Amino acid sequence: MAAGFTYNLVPEKEKEERYDVQSGIRRRGAYKLDTSNLTVGNYLPSFTPIEADLVAKTAVPVRNVKVVEAYNTGDNALTIKIEKNSLAYAGMFVGNGSHGALVNSIDKSNDDYDILTINAAFGANLAIGKVLFESAAVGGTTAKHTANSALYGRKKIESGIVLVALLQRAFEIEPDKLVLPFSDKDKANLPFFQFNE
Repeated sequence: MAAGFTYNLVPEKEKEERYDVQSGIRRRGAYKLDTSNLTVGNYLPSFTPIEADLVAKTAVPVRNVKVVEAYNTGDNALTIKIEKNSLAYAGMFVGNGSHGALVNSIDKSNDDYDILTINAAFGANLAIGKVLFESAAVGGTTAKHTANSALYGRKKIESGIVLVALLQRAFEIEPDKLVLPFSDKDKANLPFFQFNE
């Protein structure tokens, strides 16, 4: 190493094949990404669930979270532990199709999981691995966005317009290797995506 130089570069993690890349078919053209509640400078991982408007050529990230510790509902049960690196933000609603809650804050200080603080008891028990979606209202019955595509490659969030490429088809998808989960509602809306589960 040359004198006077210090290198503090963190090596990029080894990429895993998340799906059979030979089966992947991209959508035509670039899509303008909605960067609301995304942090400039962060990266959106490849295979992020996306709701695409095929006419307007816009793309909205679908914000799902995966539960990493069983949650038992109750008046004092106001925290839900979720996987790290989610796109959750304070002020959003999360739901499971029949129950929901408002997210008051997110604690990201733990290295193994994040903690959602909700405004009231969720109303249902949640098992490890359960995927909650961003809901349109506190009741948690209707998803705010439902995926019809997935992000083709990792993308840096920048100020201004961010253009992305999307996948319309993929087979042999390994859910455990995905950084961001797909909800059951997403999977039902993705006829050309085959999940190994």
